[in-house]
Amino acid sequence: MAEVPARAGDARPLGSGVLPGPRDVCEELSGIALLAALEQRFVEGLVPPREPQAIIHPNGFVKLPLAQTGDGATRFFLHVWHADSMDADVHDHRWAFSSLVLRGEVSHTLTDVTVTSGGAGRKRGDEGVERAFPVARYRLVGGRHCFDMSRGETAVVDRRNTHVLSAGRNYGMEAFVFHRAHALAGAMTLVARGAPQRQYSRVLSDGETPLPAMKPWRCLDHDERRQHLRDALAVLR
Repeated sequence: MAEVPARAGDARPLGSGVLPGPRDVCEELSGIALLAALEQRFVEGLVPPREPQAIIHPNGFVKLPLAQTGDGATRFFLHVWHADSMDADVHDHRWAFSSLVLRGEVSHTLTDVTVTSGGAGRKRGDEGVERAFPVARYRLVGGRHCFDMSRGETAVVDRRNTHVLSAGRNYGMEAFVFHRAHALAGAMTLVARGAPQRQYSRVLSDGETPLPAMKPWRCLDHDERRQHLRDALAVLR
């Protein structure tokens, strides 16, 4: 399994890489969406988010819904990374997304993964036997992430490609591409997300620390939410 670290722009990412359409939308509407969320006045084809509650995601970052386009095709979020923020497990998403780094630095790892069903175990490649990871499907149910490993799926990581992105850089992916991200405390990203293309996402377990049946989150209060929005707008000025 090869891993190729790179600064942003030095190498082509795995998969399809950054998405031109959502990236442009994210850059053009980022400030408008932030201001709309703060003042609760929506213009430029934006409407209030379908689920407005800001939360602390189980992975440790604030996830703050901003707005969505009138047709519902694109939803905008502000992510604020905490000291313990890390997508510790490789996972995919059921939607395409593009993210703009507002502040700080994000380490983003795209991952080539081969998923097999029925507990196929390990995959033999040129370098011998590769480790297989159990795959869980997860869904949002009642304010918690719920994990299901009953399908018996396993996955082998074939290759990783890490990009380190500083403020002003974009990254993004098509749906169903596996990745993980890490950022230092205080980093901020603006996310433009497409519509869901299926009912669940997937995460690879390390096989040593069992995934819980569910992970709860904490809701942000009104003052915390407004402060994050003000901080993000100050970065854009």
